[in-house]
Amino acid sequence: MKRTHRNAGFSLVEMATAVGIVAILSVLAYAALEVLPQRTRLTGGALEFAAVLSSARSHAYGRNERVAVVINADGPNAGQPIRYWVLVDDWSNLNEAMKSTAAWSDASKDLTPPAPAVAGSEYRLIDAGHFNPSVRVMTGGFRAAVGSVAHPGCTSLLAAKIGLAQGHPTAAGSDTFPPPFCFVPNNQPCTFCSGDGATKPYRGAVFFEPDGTVVFYDGEGTRSPTGAGSVTFLPVGGGGSRSAQAVAITNTGLVRTFSASR
Repeated sequence: MKRTHRNAGFSLVEMATAVGIVAILSVLAYAALEVLPQRTRLTGGALEFAAVLSSARSHAYGRNERVAVVINADGPNAGQPIRYWVLVDDWSNLNEAMKSTAAWSDASKDLTPPAPAVAGSEYRLIDAGHFNPSVRVMTGGFRAAVGSVAHPGCTSLLAAKIGLAQGHPTAAGSDTFPPPFCFVPNNQPCTFCSGDGATKPYRGAVFFEPDGTVVFYDGEGTRSPTGAGSVTFLPVGGGGSRSAQAVAITNTGLVRTFSASR
């Protein structure tokens, strides 16, 4: 019987198929590696800010002290990274200091306690730093990233029951977040900040009272009319608005991050 020998190599079709598969996987891997650092930086910035807020709230409640998280943030295309300071407001007048020194830049150095504090007194600094340099506050806020479509879980009947974010429960676009964050405003880069991010940085403060409540002041010491607030972050250098993430805070101290790509 005559034996036949099959070629042990690869055919041209098999080689072309293998090369094609490798090429597709390489493109997908490159795209993932390009996007992943942006999302990682952004998520890190949002989670870090949420952690700072939660830590300040715990300090205020646990030590019966008024604690403020103060932020100074330039716009997305200029300036320094988002800076923050966590200060103990022993005299309950930090907002007055912000009002009297409207051009402050470094909260720990520029803001000094007015009377009844003794001259030369300082606000106690618990923590300070800046977020990832690649993360900026997003112009337009979370609404610009996700639109003004209301979350299906937020209804007009819910407003009377939740009562967490008092101030503007019917404001357009402020019900994008799910319950119980339905009425946290979302149509500004920082809803409790003053400034435009270009000629003047976004500046504001979140005050945690010893009883667990939260109040908001802008950088010039004016109290926010809303009982809740949000800050929206965007990575610099790509990713688009779908990469935006917001940190929402209610007036009861609940803090949570939300992604535009949900």
